[in-house]
Amino acid sequence: MSIIKAFLYTVLAFAFWTIIQLTILLPIKYLFGELDDFTHIFGINKIVSAVGTFLLIYFFFWKPKFDFNKAIKFQNYNPRIYLYLPLIGIGLFLINKPFWDFNKIIEYYQGNSTHNNFLSSTNNIALIYDLISTLLVAPIIEELFYRKFLLEKLLEKHKPILAIIVSSICFSIMHIETPNNLIPTFFSGILLGILYQKTRKIGYCIMLHFIINLIIITTNNMGTSYDNWLIGYNFNFIYWLLFGVGIIITLIGVKKITTANNV
Repeated sequence: MSIIKAFLYTVLAFAFWTIIQLTILLPIKYLFGELDDFTHIFGINKIVSAVGTFLLIYFFFWKPKFDFNKAIKFQNYNPRIYLYLPLIGIGLFLINKPFWDFNKIIEYYQGNSTHNNFLSSTNNIALIYDLISTLLVAPIIEELFYRKFLLEKLLEKHKPILAIIVSSICFSIMHIETPNNLIPTFFSGILLGILYQKTRKIGYCIMLHFIINLIIITTNNMGTSYDNWLIGYNFNFIYWLLFGVGIIITLIGVKKITTANNV
């Protein structure tokens, strides 16, 4: 696959995602107007649009010869690799935190007060939809598209480093609705791409993606005391020390996985 084609597939996926969302939301708004509670509609819409987008790409463009039974056999996976995936997940969280906090960091160093605006959900139904979308749908759908499809095809024609960077940019582009998440998703894409390139098993990528999202959604719903200790908005020495620790443990995790895979 050419680099241009990879970006075109990403744009096409974004177009499918937008069209499906509008197809669901516009008729509801036209027929029923402003509803008092859109929780179920938004929750279902988020899941359906992600699954629908992937299915359209799958049936009209990808059409892989994919051995599902082989992919889910535990015997084909190295349990030692799974032990190091949480290490990479925690490391990525610590690395990505300053990029999520970018606006607050600028305010802090300009002398402005920063407020703890973490994203915990007070709506249990909305949280359930978020859990389904973030922990079940996204890891499977996104890894099949960006690693199993895009990266696999890019690796056929390009060097691994270029293929991983391009697929990671495409992965980042699809998260453009949250600008502060563009760099974190790029970094996550790099690590997920390295994991797939070294193992050629999508199950590892799905599990790492699940772990990353689990850490994010857990920290977003924990509480003030946790935020004040680790992800609070006093950007002092400890905050940046944790950023450095994140880099170190991520590199250790990647090295351990490489060694375990070679064994």
